[in-house]
Amino acid sequence: MAHDKLGVDLAFEGAWQVWAYRDQFPQVDTDLRKGLDGIWAMTHADEQKQVWVLFWETGRELTVCAVQSDWDVEDPADLEYAIKTIDGDVPAEGWKALARGPHLMDMPRRPIG
Repeated sequence: MAHDKLGVDLAFEGAWQVWAYRDQFPQVDTDLRKGLDGIWAMTHADEQKQVWVLFWETGRELTVCAVQSDWDVEDPADLEYAIKTIDGDVPAEGWKALARGPHLMDMPRRPIG
């Protein structure tokens, strides 16, 4: 999606506020309450951190990237692995609900690659 700071801030914060699983990630609530930008709260899992499956690349576009070159968004086993490695015990439908939250669906996107 485009690196539109204000658009991403508003879209993420709006989606986060109504997400049923947000209580499982109290640090994000704390960060947002302290005035941290939504774009940072959303993309702080980047390549420099120790991530197992997915990370954010934050250049001209915001892109979710796979750590492993053979990871396939269409492979149910790969998706299940990604879901299990993220803290919080959120099911796939929960992550989909966050991604489809208010205003996030309006942001231009590219497939994970």
